[in-house]
Amino acid sequence: MDETPPVHTVVLAVTGGIAAYKVCEVVRRLRDHDIAVRVAMTRAATQLVGPTTFAALSGHRVITSLWEDPHPQQIAHVRWAESCDLFCVAPATAGFIAKMAHGIADDFASTLHLAVAAPVLVAPAMEDDMFRSPAVQRNLDTLRRRGVQVLGPGTGALASGRHGPGRMLEPCHIVEAVLRTLESGPPQRWLEGKRVVVTAGPTWEAIDPIRVLTNRSSGRMGYAMADCARDLGAKVVLVTGPTALMPPWGVVVASVETAEQMASATLERAAEADIVVMTAAVADFTPGEVAADKLKKSDAGSLRLDLVPTTDILAELGRREGGPLLVGFAAETRALEESARGKLADKRCDLMVANRVGEPELGIGASRNAVIVLDRLEGRVELGPAPKRQISTGIWNAVRDYRRRAGIADD
Repeated sequence: MDETPPVHTVVLAVTGGIAAYKVCEVVRRLRDHDIAVRVAMTRAATQLVGPTTFAALSGHRVITSLWEDPHPQQIAHVRWAESCDLFCVAPATAGFIAKMAHGIADDFASTLHLAVAAPVLVAPAMEDDMFRSPAVQRNLDTLRRRGVQVLGPGTGALASGRHGPGRMLEPCHIVEAVLRTLESGPPQRWLEGKRVVVTAGPTWEAIDPIRVLTNRSSGRMGYAMADCARDLGAKVVLVTGPTALMPPWGVVVASVETAEQMASATLERAAEADIVVMTAAVADFTPGEVAADKLKKSDAGSLRLDLVPTTDILAELGRREGGPLLVGFAAETRALEESARGKLADKRCDLMVANRVGEPELGIGASRNAVIVLDRLEGRVELGPAPKRQISTGIWNAVRDYRRRAGIADD
């Protein structure tokens, strides 16, 4: 029985950055998703990783020169462009980014780029001073205006031993962006220039130096909201309680533990935000006193905790005149929509996302969710069940629709 052919074909242009070795993992992961991968390499890239490696991983011949195609009469860059569903440059060096921005076609990879009509992604990789240079930033802005998705770069250890922006995104993030674009197309960057604050995860309220009161929140929903906002062009601050998740690339992360720390960090950053999304499962109560030493069974007998309310961050934000657009989350076990509507009014939010908790494999602690998005203009949208990244896209679409109906959209 013949195998089902791949649905999509991705062309990877590998240029001469030290991160070229990481692109081997990108090829492998894309093949794991049954995506056909073709690899074009610049001459400089072949000094770092051999074409044979990429040929073995992709299952296709690698082209490194305009003059090496065994069928020159068929014009390889045209054939590849016609069969390409997505073109991705990784790593994208400063030199190759300049070629793309200025339409220079002096090798196979750059010529292929000009022939491609499919979505284009670039993952910059270079030293921090190079990345910050006005020339590189100008070229990246040119590509963004043309609809090219610029992935990263991340901040971290660089080849020189320095630490700063310019590190190519990890393969898993590049693959995630490729899959998302193949599925739904390039994101419309309607949040370009907007400042967004997203809260995520649980809080820890100390009982003694070891024990805490907390909840089952994994932080996935908040991280997905931050990740999606970044893709839509926003400058994102993620205020996160303790989680086991890797923070999304390209966002500013403020890590906190307690409800009061989250209140302080969120209220401070909300002062300069256009939109605040309160996804975090913040503790409503905290112990009035924290034991100085570990409480032992032998000493405590029948333990009693005196709890006091924590700061209601959502209500505090809702009381601010001229504050940011406010998106709240209501986790409920019963009377879901009724409770969420009450919270929408009481907290003076613009939108309220209602999700039932306690259901198997949905909501808090799970990777999937099902929600109802309500707004103060009587809007109502049901989303899911679906993965939380997909739910986050739907929530942001609801925010955009609300802004339009409220007459505050400026995109």
